[in-house]
Amino acid sequence: MKAIKTITIAALCILALSACARYTSSEKRPAGVTAKDVNEASYMIGYNFGQFISGNKMGALNLAMIDKGIKDACKGVKIDDEEFMNVMDGYMDKIRTALKETNAAEAETFFAKNRDAEGVFTTESGLQYKIVREGSGAYPAADDKVEVNYEGSLLDGTIFESSFESGQPVQFGLNQVIKGWGEGLQYINEGGEIILWIPAELAYGEYGAGAAIGPNQALKFRVELLSIIKDEEPAAGENN
Repeated sequence: MKAIKTITIAALCILALSACARYTSSEKRPAGVTAKDVNEASYMIGYNFGQFISGNKMGALNLAMIDKGIKDACKGVKIDDEEFMNVMDGYMDKIRTALKETNAAEAETFFAKNRDAEGVFTTESGLQYKIVREGSGAYPAADDKVEVNYEGSLLDGTIFESSFESGQPVQFGLNQVIKGWGEGLQYINEGGEIILWIPAELAYGEYGAGAAIGPNQALKFRVELLSIIKDEEPAAGENN
């Protein structure tokens, strides 16, 4: 539903902006469209655009220049595609470089301090974990498939995904996920719960993942191992 809503808003934004050059004053509003309608829709478009740029970690932006760019586009001012890409690629490269350095430094400081926290273990790979609750079942192997509930967050506590919240456990093979998960889940048995602090090199590395996880971003996961999923044995006489 959220994805559908986002697509719908994006479509409305495109429609509204494509018409901005034609309907720029109250005299030119289509029949039935009031000033209140225009003001409310304009605010929502601006709000949605603000969410987009803030959610994509585009760094400090000049709101006055954003406003100028919108006005120029509505006036029909043209910008060469090559110029557009050169400016944006250069800017985003600098943002990514800054984030790589900042995130790496923050992770290094965090792991050095967390190493000495009560109940925390640090493995040779750099993974850190803490057993929240011991289970009573078997421990998974590196090539096992498991069913879990989990919550993923950044080191500052920002939650980016949670099956606890959605109420829908997930299944995956330990050899099909990030290295930190593949290693970390082998330290807990069925019915148990574990916290994993995963360095970037065992997660999504210097590229990150989407808007939520930046470059060189270390992650924290709270994971409840519900079960190890075994393939059913074929019945006697059944072909493999």
